[in-house]
Amino acid sequence: MKENNLYREVVVIADDFTGANDAGVSLALCGKKVSVAFDTPFTASTDVLVINTDSRALKASDAAEKITRLAPDIAGAQWLVKKIDSTLRGNIAAETTALQAISGKRQVIVAPAYPAAGRTTQQGKCLVKGIPVNETEFASDPKTPVPRADIGDLFGESHATVVTVDTLTTVLAQGTELLIVDAQSDDELDSIIAAAQHCDPVPLLVGSPGLCDALARHLAPVRRKQLLAVVGSMSEVAQQQIALAASQPGVSSVFIDVNDVLTGVTAGYLARITQALEEGNHCIVHTCVTEAARHQVEMLCQQQQLTRAQLGETICAFLGELTRQALAARAPDALYVSGGDVAIAVARALGAKGFEITGRVAQCVPYGKFLGCAWLRPVMTKAGGFGKEETLREVLHFIEERLSD
Repeated sequence: MKENNLYREVVVIADDFTGANDAGVSLALCGKKVSVAFDTPFTASTDVLVINTDSRALKASDAAEKITRLAPDIAGAQWLVKKIDSTLRGNIAAETTALQAISGKRQVIVAPAYPAAGRTTQQGKCLVKGIPVNETEFASDPKTPVPRADIGDLFGESHATVVTVDTLTTVLAQGTELLIVDAQSDDELDSIIAAAQHCDPVPLLVGSPGLCDALARHLAPVRRKQLLAVVGSMSEVAQQQIALAASQPGVSSVFIDVNDVLTGVTAGYLARITQALEEGNHCIVHTCVTEAARHQVEMLCQQQQLTRAQLGETICAFLGELTRQALAARAPDALYVSGGDVAIAVARALGAKGFEITGRVAQCVPYGKFLGCAWLRPVMTKAGGFGKEETLREVLHFIEERLSD
């Protein structure tokens, strides 16, 4: 049977069906294949196996006996989780002890907190919205009443050590076998997973959906969506927008020297844009950094013997082609173009036949998609002089938090 577990990154043992689904859903949402088994052995290939033992209301000895049958199904799992009820209902100690025995795990981390549902752990006690669980309605649950809030009491004579997230790593390194970890936030649950990861072997994790959510965040962190912004406008407003956005963490800027464009010395710009995107940053490409640059246009026209219109067309054509190459080399999640001439130059470079509008962000930035070309991801456009200083920063936040694929 062990060969069936080669692709089981995580095995979760739950004591009821809805709890099994609660444990697995965040792992499914982060891209894992999650299977919930009602019966074992389970032979199908899956990234995450969640086993429902349906044992919450059984006698402790019967619940433990069910766990002992699961040895073939847990073998080879990188992460082993005993999913428990966040209000301590069920046979937590009996099932945890049985699972530790068949898995051979030396250390156990118990962290029942589920902050999103108002369940926290403080000084080793389970609280529901700040009230000890045995003083809430769960104390009189018709099937599985909860008589105590002290988590350590569940394990009877077993020596449980109550620790905070700040001391968890140190106590784990000392070899303490049974740890109850206080947690009042998702960040603290994330820290528990991080501490467990550095143990060899990884401890048995005992927790509610909150801990399973933290494990999902650890195994498949959400990649921040990226924007390639191409700003050809020389307006003062556009420069203020660039400066504020570029000062934010995770934002790179690539200044295009117009003299390089006119002399053909453009090698390296594409590599800089690609590098910024590969590093996970937003990238702002622009041609103007100061007010003085706007007053150099006439001098450039005289030097190159070009009209202002010809100069603008040359720069825009370059930006359009550079954008096309950048999108082909390392596609971001969305494209932002500021300045009407630059926007149409980019559209032409991509071979677009039109534009479908689907919405607006930051009050002055329509977005949608190009039609008739290979670039199918969102495109945002903005007139150069429109908006306020925060407009481009607001666009970045929209990309990161709200824009769907």
